[in-house]
Amino acid sequence: MSERYSRNVLFFGAAGQARLSAKSVVVVGVGGIGSHVVQQLALLGVGKITLVDDEELAESNRNRYVTARHSDPIPGSSKVTLGERLAGETNPGLEVKSVAKHLQSAEALRSIIESDYVFGCVDNDVPRVILTELCAAYAKPYFDLASDIHVKESSYGGRVCTAWDGHGCLICLRQIDLLGIQEELAGAAAREDRKAIYGMPKNDLGDSGPSVVSINGVIASLGVTEFLLAVTGIKAEPRKLLTYRANLGVVNRGQNLSAEDCYYCSALWAKGIGAGVEQRYFQHSE
Repeated sequence: MSERYSRNVLFFGAAGQARLSAKSVVVVGVGGIGSHVVQQLALLGVGKITLVDDEELAESNRNRYVTARHSDPIPGSSKVTLGERLAGETNPGLEVKSVAKHLQSAEALRSIIESDYVFGCVDNDVPRVILTELCAAYAKPYFDLASDIHVKESSYGGRVCTAWDGHGCLICLRQIDLLGIQEELAGAAAREDRKAIYGMPKNDLGDSGPSVVSINGVIASLGVTEFLLAVTGIKAEPRKLLTYRANLGVVNRGQNLSAEDCYYCSALWAKGIGAGVEQRYFQHSE
């Protein structure tokens, strides 16, 4: 075992390090949280990291993207390219692959199906539902990470939700508004009708809310820690829900509720192509 990982080995042993080194991980969304995740996975020494994101760096990203340098041009800096550089320079022994495509592309679909674990670090709930269904269908443990800042309410923090084994996910743990997601997926006409009646939906706001590097770093660290504890065998499985409330200085653990009747996790688990996820979301793949 390389001296590089000697301090890891003191924690979870050579066998634990070997397990990490044998795993492939997909990070969907190489942004404020995702860039932290990429850095930490590279330092831990996972075997392969695949980065999925179709966006380029924006000037407003520079306050929190640990993968970005001041000299990186805007426009012209692909987020996955910056993430690949970060991972490679952090740990040259890693295999790193970039998919500069939308989540609903054939390339992204293939990378997720071929992976061992998936981290979702995306900005809104539509891709979260897609990732929840896809990972359940192909029995891929899915870590969904999100920060959450409400200035008026003086509430800030975030959460980590893990769909590990078909018993618990974002939907049955009530972490997203499923009705709103269904309306967003209904099509452009339905979205325009909704805007006319209710105003601009939250999910259309994109990356315009408050976001800071330190809170993103905490959320990423909580998620990666749950991942390493489970993969190395320190814990049998990760906690299903951790909620960080920075304004209170606490991390709360959600109840590990059974979800035997949840369509989005237990009903789809390990159904593969028979679950129909590709037909629902990937019909326009390139």
